[in-house]
Amino acid sequence: MDNDTIRNSFYEFGKKIRVIAIASVLSFIPPIAPVASIVALVFIFLALGVIRNINYQLNNPNLGMFRSKYVRSMILIIIGFIFLVVGGVSLAINFFIPLYIPPFNAILFPISICILVAGLILLISSSVIEMKAWENLKIYFQNNRELFPINIGQDAINGCENLKTGALLYALGFLIITVFIGFIFQIAGYFKLAKLDSIMYYQVSSNQQLVVNAQAVPQESVQTSINMIEISNFCPNCGTRLINKEGRYCPLCGSKTN
Repeated sequence: MDNDTIRNSFYEFGKKIRVIAIASVLSFIPPIAPVASIVALVFIFLALGVIRNINYQLNNPNLGMFRSKYVRSMILIIIGFIFLVVGGVSLAINFFIPLYIPPFNAILFPISICILVAGLILLISSSVIEMKAWENLKIYFQNNRELFPINIGQDAINGCENLKTGALLYALGFLIITVFIGFIFQIAGYFKLAKLDSIMYYQVSSNQQLVVNAQAVPQESVQTSINMIEISNFCPNCGTRLINKEGRYCPLCGSKTN
């Protein structure tokens, strides 16, 4: 896979990340939150598909580990939320819908607590794995800076770091406030990483600049030649304008002109 093909693939990756970023912001608006969340989830898997296609050609360990760890993190998140829902429902039944069966209630309560704790552990584990995934992607961008324009490559690195920090704050979600701060870091990280979708613009600009620079060289040479011609129309000794351009001596001071 040549460098242009790699950049084209990351351009597609950046476009999908931008949709994820926008959908994540919209997920805070209650009426459209469910749809936005589904859109974000779909485009996460599409973005991971792009990384998979890139890695088929590159076989880069950091890209491979990023994708595998992120998928593992997503699976743990889904299972963790299922555990939390089941544990919460069973706990609610235990407290708010008494069944008047003391042995059953005595068993249901500890089971519900265990399920809730297991769900929290799974969610924390998913955040830790996600942190490692973003670290792997960050290392890839750091090791391949030459493939990207300087500002885009740095934004991609910073975006991965923000997403890693967001995952860490989600892992500390039991503090509640860290969830909101983590969400801010996550949004900022997605938008920074989404700047990969402008990589094609920078490629075009770079090529245009090369064309301009290539044209500037002969223009300067032509200008220099013109200046030399103009200077040669005057006597180098006294500066008298030479009317006869073919004359070898200055008519005023007699100095040799050519």
